[in-house]
Amino acid sequence: MPTRSSLYLILLTSFTALTAAKNVTHITECPSLTPRCKPTNVNDLRADDIKVIGALGDSITTGFGIMGFDLSIPQLAAMENAKNEYRGLSYGIGGDKNAFTIPNYIEHYQPNITGFSKGAHPVQTCNPDNCNRTLSLLGNGGDGLNAALTGATSMHLGYELDYLIESMQNIQGIDFENDWKMINIQIGSNDMCGACNTSYVNEVTPEKYGGYIEAAIDRIHASVPNVIVNLISTFNVSQVFPLTEAYPNHCVNRNIDLCPCASVPGGLEIMSQLNNAYNEKLVQIYKKYQKSKFHNFTVVYQPIKFNIPAFPIDFFSTLDCFHPSLKGHEWVSKVIWNQLFLPQSYKPKSIDFDGNQTIYCPVDSDRINVH
Repeated sequence: MPTRSSLYLILLTSFTALTAAKNVTHITECPSLTPRCKPTNVNDLRADDIKVIGALGDSITTGFGIMGFDLSIPQLAAMENAKNEYRGLSYGIGGDKNAFTIPNYIEHYQPNITGFSKGAHPVQTCNPDNCNRTLSLLGNGGDGLNAALTGATSMHLGYELDYLIESMQNIQGIDFENDWKMINIQIGSNDMCGACNTSYVNEVTPEKYGGYIEAAIDRIHASVPNVIVNLISTFNVSQVFPLTEAYPNHCVNRNIDLCPCASVPGGLEIMSQLNNAYNEKLVQIYKKYQKSKFHNFTVVYQPIKFNIPAFPIDFFSTLDCFHPSLKGHEWVSKVIWNQLFLPQSYKPKSIDFDGNQTIYCPVDSDRINVH
């Protein structure tokens, strides 16, 4: 009987009219696409049509803690560099050379893509009192159009958009009005983790969460021409803690304090319920924009219902056993890239970790699937 991963690849490769489609271990193994004129409709976008990429999100998108720290040397000596944001390695917006990221996959087809973040710098934490100040620090160290802020929740997306839109309008070498753009949005872990805080609980309801996401997308539509919003579902972070607790040798610095709700009786169940409710809101938002037929704007949705209890422990950073490691980011980049070319109804309902996950090579007939 075929595994879920093998069925996923079968579905992916079945949606091309050319036999040249294939799956590879590195994007450089993919054939180039045949050059063509710039499309005028968002329904006709190929990978090589994306000239600008940006991102909104939280510490996952900033790349916080990706490299972890060396478990073979004293912990305190290794901690300082481990607390960096490795923005150039972030799955959805990183552009470090040879990194497994969505911008680098696009760059294989569109060498002039811009907006990706590069390198690393010390963490810049956002909380309700200092997000605007933290935002002012972006743009000084290879951040590009990575507007994500460590510690951000959905209520902070407005701050992030302040940076993203202004930076995109001023970025050199693009035609802001006519070049095609992609903005990845993935946020919600901190909303869930704050759900047990009595002074904060009213800001993380599914209704508030959905409202903040929808307001951000409406603002993008009003301010950014020729754009596809890639809306990525939330992770069920409640599943992380039972898994990491079972691996003390890897998780010597396991930091449950990063997620206050995880240490409250009944907190994991609250977070799990919110995860489901948040993703239902995201689906509703996606469907709303599907009904609106704009020629230069659309929203696509990537459901990433990860089977976290079965994940290998090194998916998580040794820094805190909460954030994804480099291995985790690389795998997530492949999963989301592959989904970009699948019709919504064929995207997997549950996703197991696959250490041999390949990368799909789109062909001339493939389009970024917007339905």
